[in-house]
Amino acid sequence: MNDLAPDLRRPCPAWLRFGLFGLLAVAVFSYAIFLQRYISPYAGGSDSSGYLNSAQLLSHGKLSTMPRPLPGFSANSFGSFSNVPLGFLLRLDGHMAPTYPTGYPLQLLAASAFGWSHAAIIVNLSTALLTGYLLFLFCRKLGINEGLSFGGVALLWLCPLFLFSAFQPMSDLSGVCASLIVLYSALFARDHWKNAVLCGAALSLAVLIRPSNLLLAVPVLVALGFRLRSWWLVGLGGLPGAAFFGFYNWQVYGSPIATGYGDVSAIFSRENLPHNLAHFSHWIPILLSPLVVLALAAPFVQAGRQRAFAVLAVWAITLIGFYAFYYHAGETWWYLRFILPAFPALIIGAMLMLETGWRATQSRPIFAGVVLTMLLIFGLGWQLNQFRPLDVLFLKANERSYPDAAQWAKQKLPANSVIFCMQVSGAFFYYTDFLLFRWEQIAPEKYRPLLTAIAEQNRPIYAALFEFETDEALKEIGGHWTKLSTVGQVTFWQRQPE
Repeated sequence: MNDLAPDLRRPCPAWLRFGLFGLLAVAVFSYAIFLQRYISPYAGGSDSSGYLNSAQLLSHGKLSTMPRPLPGFSANSFGSFSNVPLGFLLRLDGHMAPTYPTGYPLQLLAASAFGWSHAAIIVNLSTALLTGYLLFLFCRKLGINEGLSFGGVALLWLCPLFLFSAFQPMSDLSGVCASLIVLYSALFARDHWKNAVLCGAALSLAVLIRPSNLLLAVPVLVALGFRLRSWWLVGLGGLPGAAFFGFYNWQVYGSPIATGYGDVSAIFSRENLPHNLAHFSHWIPILLSPLVVLALAAPFVQAGRQRAFAVLAVWAITLIGFYAFYYHAGETWWYLRFILPAFPALIIGAMLMLETGWRATQSRPIFAGVVLTMLLIFGLGWQLNQFRPLDVLFLKANERSYPDAAQWAKQKLPANSVIFCMQVSGAFFYYTDFLLFRWEQIAPEKYRPLLTAIAEQNRPIYAALFEFETDEALKEIGGHWTKLSTVGQVTFWQRQPE
């Protein structure tokens, strides 16, 4: 697995490179402004509210917190999760613990020095830009020319799934970035001890972000081989993160190797394999453009037989193969976010094939340049064309419903109100101090004693619901309801006293 032979053609004149560098700087700056405009910093559904609630707990030096039960009753008096918002689980000692890993909340915590309303924007913006830079470094390491390297970065940056992950407080984007740091530093770990230590530190961060990133050990093995000294240094770099991972899980979930996800073995099955592979095969060319199909041929050309690409290919195969058995990975297009860290490898594989074609046509450089430019324009145009049908640019506007609804409730509803909710429960726990009940977690036989207890405490009853849950929720709770207002996607209802 030798490196690709250098391109011996004459480099661009200095004035032209300077001009291209200026255009590149403008493009990157414009992309940063674009991201800043569309990144949602809000606590919303289960994921975004879960990460932000976890980060706020860490900011107060807490690993768990107490639910908000009805005074005089325990948190499980009316159902085990009746007072537990989305993004939390209930421990045996009555405390609530975050469901999600700590890697992304720790990043939010660090960025909260600039204000919680800016934390997600700072983390996601910087992570997106760093991920693009790392992809560029990989392309150059593999001998891909600068033009195609920048084209590969553009394909990643405009990928609808990449933007879907960048536009909200979720860990997927950080997982992509951490995996690239691991793999890139692993390539140089045999050359200098600092790279091995960095590889270990990045690997521990990747596992803190998502425990399944432990699979990165497979491509790292390809990069390092069986050089014990390098592995000792990788272990040294990862030791602090591994120690924190074990301590946190032991304190919060009762075991160093336990996570908030619990036992997920039941949703991994070989029965999911045919559907998921077909699902991946359908959506990956849509999200990365049909150019990505070229990556399948990369291992069969000289450019694809380099060690750096072997490391990337092993990572892509390992990750996609693992999640091909995972039930949720095949539910809808945005669940391909579980395999998003494999997308850079697919892009680089496609760029290697275009580089191979470019070098094969050195006798006709102008023609080859026009063809490659048209292919990249086609790929980027394809991705831009997916924005509207996939509603990528409307995510922030939709997520704004959560903080707006919470603000409306704080202004319009009495402080002693009881609010029945589900979808907004995590956001309302983050933004408000209301007593919340998860309507879908209350056993039917518990509703009558619960409503009686609320009435005895002279607390008004409201519901904050999304459209998809409204009919079932109001029917399940029972009684006569009056619609008060609609705030974004959230409708507010008041239950009339009996």
